[in-house]
Amino acid sequence: MKILYAIQTTGNGHLSRAQKLAPKFSEKAELDILTSGPSNNFPTYKTPIKHYKGFKFFTSKSGSINWIKTIFLNNYFQFFIDVLKCPVKDYDLVISDYEPISAWACIIRGVKCVALSNQYVLNSKNVPKPKKYSRLLLRVINFLCPTKLGYGYHYRPYNENILSPIIRDRIREINTSTSNEILIYLPTYSIHNIVDIIKKLPDQMEWTIFTNESDSNYKIEGVNINSISDDLFAKKIGSCYGIICAAGFSITSEAIFLGKPMLVIPVKAHIEQQFNAAALEKEGVQVLKEFSLNYIDKINEWIHSPTALHINYEDNSGEIVKKILTTNT
Repeated sequence: MKILYAIQTTGNGHLSRAQKLAPKFSEKAELDILTSGPSNNFPTYKTPIKHYKGFKFFTSKSGSINWIKTIFLNNYFQFFIDVLKCPVKDYDLVISDYEPISAWACIIRGVKCVALSNQYVLNSKNVPKPKKYSRLLLRVINFLCPTKLGYGYHYRPYNENILSPIIRDRIREINTSTSNEILIYLPTYSIHNIVDIIKKLPDQMEWTIFTNESDSNYKIEGVNINSISDDLFAKKIGSCYGIICAAGFSITSEAIFLGKPMLVIPVKAHIEQQFNAAALEKEGVQVLKEFSLNYIDKINEWIHSPTALHINYEDNSGEIVKKILTTNT
């Protein structure tokens, strides 16, 4: 049996799940990996057979998705050509972690495609939803990567199609401790904007920003600026005081598993993160609209009185693989 595992490379969440699941699929079948999206140095289980430019979400310096640029600056002609050339016919099953080119190719070629992403269950029953959100954008998210079959991840098993978060082995093996270091991972914010806020916050804390704006590590006014490194981030999240991050599913799930306090700032106009933030807020996690001087008092309150959500997610990766293969082959 041949399986194509197609992965979206926006952020690290989709790739981190694949680190855990791809070896499990490879034990049961011949496995190839395909990726699309922005360049990403996050390690994959094996070298992808193909990387496509895919569909890009453009962001503004203020940390929101710029939908005007997103709509008008993507190359739809190239996207269509890539869909036609995508080799899905060579496989018995395609697994899509929100990878749109393979999903569309499967529809055109009549190949079975199974979704395996938290986007798949955003609008399903019992899932917490924001008080206000764009139903049009939700339709766009579903249209961009269309799949009729699938499963989704979420923090709680809100319904029968929802799976527990995939927690990587390197995170499971961490012996946690607590220092005075606060980690910041807000990839849509500029480094200097973040540093300007930090200067208004308590001096006794050590601050470390992880960014994809730089390939080296350095300091700005006493703030550590680190390039994205899976090894370094995994080491620091286990010993940090807390983490200030966007509402990406994987990073928030890992913080929950480790019992680390979070201050969550969802990317503006990013509907998946809005839904994640709504679920986290329901669990008592502090959520803010933006990381700015407008919320400096709330940020200070969180620093002085952090609360943590701790859920010891079981390793069910083997059961996930078995379920997908027994019900779809």
